[in-house]
Amino acid sequence: MKPKVVIILNRLVIGGQAVDTIPLAYYLKNNFDILVLYGQKEKDEVEALFLLEQYPNLTLKKIAPLKRTINPLIDVWAFFLILRQIKNFKAAVVHTHGSKSGLLGRLAAYMVRVPVRIHTFHGHLFHSYFNTAGTWLVKFIERKMAAITSVIIALSEEQKKELVEVFKIARKEKVEVIGLGVDDRNLLMHDDEKRISFRENFRLNSNAIAIGIIGRVVPIKNHMLFLKTAQQLLDEKYTNLYFFIVGDGESNNGLMDYLNTNHIAFSTNTNHNPSANIIFTSWMEDMASVYHGMDIVMLTSFNEGTPLSIIEAQFCGKPVIATNVGGVKDTFKAGVSGILLNSHSVSDCATALKQLINDATLRKSMGEKAFGFATNKFAKTHEVNAITDLYLQQLAKTNS
Repeated sequence: MKPKVVIILNRLVIGGQAVDTIPLAYYLKNNFDILVLYGQKEKDEVEALFLLEQYPNLTLKKIAPLKRTINPLIDVWAFFLILRQIKNFKAAVVHTHGSKSGLLGRLAAYMVRVPVRIHTFHGHLFHSYFNTAGTWLVKFIERKMAAITSVIIALSEEQKKELVEVFKIARKEKVEVIGLGVDDRNLLMHDDEKRISFRENFRLNSNAIAIGIIGRVVPIKNHMLFLKTAQQLLDEKYTNLYFFIVGDGESNNGLMDYLNTNHIAFSTNTNHNPSANIIFTSWMEDMASVYHGMDIVMLTSFNEGTPLSIIEAQFCGKPVIATNVGGVKDTFKAGVSGILLNSHSVSDCATALKQLINDATLRKSMGEKAFGFATNKFAKTHEVNAITDLYLQQLAKTNS
């Protein structure tokens, strides 16, 4: 009989956590009996139901009260629903992903004496999210949760350093580094067709340079740096540049207000403006077409774990530009497959972007090296094998 594993993630929405975890659960089915629990999406999110078509025959259960917002009564309800699912399933392993699912899931697993409790930090909330008191409380809770966790997974060496040395969440012996894995089968098929489709959809000519930022449109992602960089290049009369904001979130209105105040034209998925060089696409399901349609992919965050957008862009042969925060520097080879920014200044960001815009040969060379780097370091089989070995090792310890 296969060991029973409950995997819990915050929400099944378009974004790095689900895109990583659902394929992982699918391939782990070869060795384990898997149940996936997930929470309720927010209004500005889109459920990633296409993943269930790509990775069929998974057993999933939505925990409706498990939401991003904090509400003690609702959260307690979610906790008991999770606890019941874990207990009824007779889980031998509970593996949580994300902050709230990590708290409720690990606590529930501990209470019903699940022998192996594992948590993956896709990112963290230890700075740039809350005020001083809120940040202290988050770190205090995570340290307590680490004490009842069998193994904590960091996605990069830099993230492990943060968890162990900087924020002192857990001892180094308890933290394992297992990088994200990308299932490239859906990214690499029909790449030329996908590029043409994306660019025809947005009426881009063959010489247009498309620059994208991908993910939740929230303050921590610092989209304003992306917009101000775009503004500088457009003010300098760079032509045939198009800046795409792919995603949605609470910062959308503020970004649009900024553009309106500065008389900068933009286009949205509901209000097309043919003269605009800045395009808000909202969430898009066919992310492979998005990546192939781009020429450069950027990330401007104040805080990150291991951003999937940077990794997937490289699988599609795109050079990247990203701020040096969290585990970002472990996701590409600075100066080879992209440019690492050591500040959040518009000037530095614009200089890096102009370097790639002005040199098509450099874009092509970096893109080719990006593909080689990503396929070598972030293959899905590496992640699946490492997680499988970790589960089996931890189960063997409980049986010895």
